[in-house]
Amino acid sequence: MNDVEASNKRKAVLVISREYLDHLEEALAIAESANYEVVDIIKRSRPGRRLSDEAARRISERAHRANAEVIIYYGNLEPSSLYKLEKESKLKVLDRVLIILEIFALHAGSKESKLQIEMARLKHELPLIREYIRRAKAGEQVDFLGPGRYAFEAYEKHVITRIARIRRELDELRRRVKTQEQARKDSGVVLASIVGYASAGKTSIFNAITGERQPTGPEYFTTLFAKHKMVNFNNTKIMLIDTVGFVRDVPAEIIESFYSTLQEASLADVLIFVVDSSEDVSAIREKVAAGVSLLSKLNAINKPIILAMNKIDLVARDDLNKKESLVRELLSHMGIKADLVEVSAVKKLNLEALLEKVSESARGAGGPSETLRQGVRAEARPQADAR
Repeated sequence: MNDVEASNKRKAVLVISREYLDHLEEALAIAESANYEVVDIIKRSRPGRRLSDEAARRISERAHRANAEVIIYYGNLEPSSLYKLEKESKLKVLDRVLIILEIFALHAGSKESKLQIEMARLKHELPLIREYIRRAKAGEQVDFLGPGRYAFEAYEKHVITRIARIRRELDELRRRVKTQEQARKDSGVVLASIVGYASAGKTSIFNAITGERQPTGPEYFTTLFAKHKMVNFNNTKIMLIDTVGFVRDVPAEIIESFYSTLQEASLADVLIFVVDSSEDVSAIREKVAAGVSLLSKLNAINKPIILAMNKIDLVARDDLNKKESLVRELLSHMGIKADLVEVSAVKKLNLEALLEKVSESARGAGGPSETLRQGVRAEARPQADAR
């Protein structure tokens, strides 16, 4: 990071809760992606969502010594503890949900994604607003970061009304998406959703196959809303769908608010589950398990799944074999059947084999193959970029 980039970032103290101590690298990457410079790291050894007065005081002192502008608490805090930390430090406190939403806001482009972000933020802030009101009624001063009690009560009413209005708008947008996806299926198009953990290379695979130039990079959530592109391969029309990346323990607020993005997985005929094969064994095990868990919550697990072991150009053959055995064993233990294809998006290796597997999986699952055989063969042709 050069001096100019650093000067544009706000200084933050990162407090990482006990349950996320093994995810420090992820926490730092998310803070960086949200445009914060982490100037100090505080590791919490005590479990739970509550902060004692002493803990809030120590964190506040560290933040002020580091000249931080923000405290990022990478974990989940009860509203009373978040309130306590803000009051003690006089600084803005962002928990794990709010920092992820800040990244979403940086990448939001469509009306739908902006509405989703706003609703998720409002729903997450509502318990804190109510905590401020409760404290004010008990006689505490609550205007250290903003307005007093009556302004907070008026804001609470505004938030509730706004959430209801956004929900109605999003419901209408979701109905349109379902109608469009069903129309594609009826026309004989195979819907293939590219899913997987953040930074696994989903968008790189999407770009390599389709010839698109969607933004990629090490930052989290460079893909915020689903992107679609049709390719023609071996007499099969395949609609590739690039989706938002998974994160560990996705907060319920984000799953609900971004359902219209994640639902692309539940509507698909085939899932391409991208795995970063260059990561260590423990990271691969955890991320595959987390991805399967999220897909189950979305009711998207009972369909053909293709494991795309990406970045094989960065892994020695013996190491890759061990990792693939691990993934197969893990999925078998979880009762998941999946094909596996080794690919490299950067080197454009085995992308044709991946598309072939998509086509085979759709036919084997009894998907839109009948329509394909009846009317699509004459106009479909392989795409050069897919080879």
